Amino acid sequence: MAAVQTRRKRKLGQFLNALRKRSGKTEIDYHALTRKTQSTLSRMENGYISPSWTELGALLGLYGATDAERREAEALWEDAKQDSTRLANAAAYTPEARTYARQEADATEVRTIEMIVIPGLLQTAAYASAVRLAGQRFLDPSVPVDQAVAALASRQRRLPGLRLHAVIDEAALHRVVGGPEVMQDQLSHLLEMSRQTNIVIQVIPFGAGAYGTMSGGGATALRFDEGDPSSVYLEYAGGGKWVDNPADVEKYLLHFEDMAGEVALSPKESASLIRKLATALKET
Repeated sequence: MAAVQTRRKRKLGQFLNALRKRSGKTEIDYHALTRKTQSTLSRMENGYISPSWTELGALLGLYGATDAERREAEALWEDAKQDSTRLANAAAYTPEARTYARQEADATEVRTIEMIVIPGLLQTAAYASAVRLAGQRFLDPSVPVDQAVAALASRQRRLPGLRLHAVIDEAALHRVVGGPEVMQDQLSHLLEMSRQTNIVIQVIPFGAGAYGTMSGGGATALRFDEGDPSSVYLEYAGGGKWVDNPADVEKYLLHFEDMAGEVALSPKESASLIRKLATALKET
């Protein structure tokens, strides 16, 4: 299996890189100690691989780490071992979505704007199945729909410990995905989720007119603890793209605040609209 960069491994690698540079040690010193290549050192310091416990101790000795630095490095090493980036049903993801799911697993807050579909973390299984079936031409046909839905369910299990703020275009609420019964259940699920203290759902009404991201696909901002910078993921059919430039990330964060504070209905008004649409579907 190819080495995968993760946030936790990268934090450990950056810490070891800083210690190495402060000590004046080079790739040659690393090779002399471990008999490993410069490429291995680079992958470790960039968060693709982690050192073994024995190698970590040797490196800390080579770099002259203090007792406090040793304790911090050991704590980072333990964090890097955690399973948050191991994805259930990983084959169900495109490469871009797989990276996103790993990043989402480390996030403390998700802010998302969706124009045409209910955000994945808020989808019911039946709704998610219908969306998956509709997009088959853009997805791996060898992945069964139930496997893709199971992968989504594994992400949703994080919701109790995650802050989620979803801004959804009213169009996504009117689109009857999977038929009236499926959509009615989906809208009822949104109402139920909106009652959770860690989840905020707002709707951009048709009357709001044009807004900044409506010409593109969904945009999701991830926030992390411990001072890690936020990142933004732009999703489109069959793939996605990361926005890493701090200035551009800030534009998306400010845009989200504009949408939530000035354009979208309040959470209470949004719930009222969702309830009205769910009732209308139930009566059809």
